[in-house]
Amino acid sequence: MNLIIKRRQLILGTLVVALGAAVFVNWYYTNNGKDTILKNTDESEYVQNLGEAQYVNADADNTDYFAEVRLNRDKARDEAIDKLNKSLKSAVSGSEEAKTITASIENLSKQIKLEGDLEALIGTKISSTCVTVINDNSVQVIIEKGKLNDSTALQITDVVTTNAKIDGANIKISEAK
Repeated sequence: MNLIIKRRQLILGTLVVALGAAVFVNWYYTNNGKDTILKNTDESEYVQNLGEAQYVNADADNTDYFAEVRLNRDKARDEAIDKLNKSLKSAVSGSEEAKTITASIENLSKQIKLEGDLEALIGTKISSTCVTVINDNSVQVIIEKGKLNDSTALQITDVVTTNAKIDGANIKISEAK
């Protein structure tokens, strides 16, 4: 009995020491939550948290512009989908009105997916941020300022005609402000 108690105490003591070591190592590598200063030959910079990322050489105006356009577009779509869903709830199930509203919701969903796909494909092709807006049988593509030339216009037209099945005459390409 005395041996069992000593063994338990020994195991418990070992676990407490291991936990204390783990807490110390964690504290040591996080530097007690304080910012560290890295000294370069030219200047000092603060590193607050490992994993915190910052864009390097990113044009904040263009990034903000594209984010704002996407946000406004998403808000307008959310409102449209909400209105369609409310209309669908009030419509009689199986009626022509319900079928039309359901078709509108499906078309809007396909349009949202297609715009996202086009943005990803165009962005990859031309190595630039872009926004696409699809209206009926036309597509408007807005790319970063200074990126529009004959080559990028041709690449964008190719991506849109291939994936959206829209005639090249109905594609408008412009640069952001």
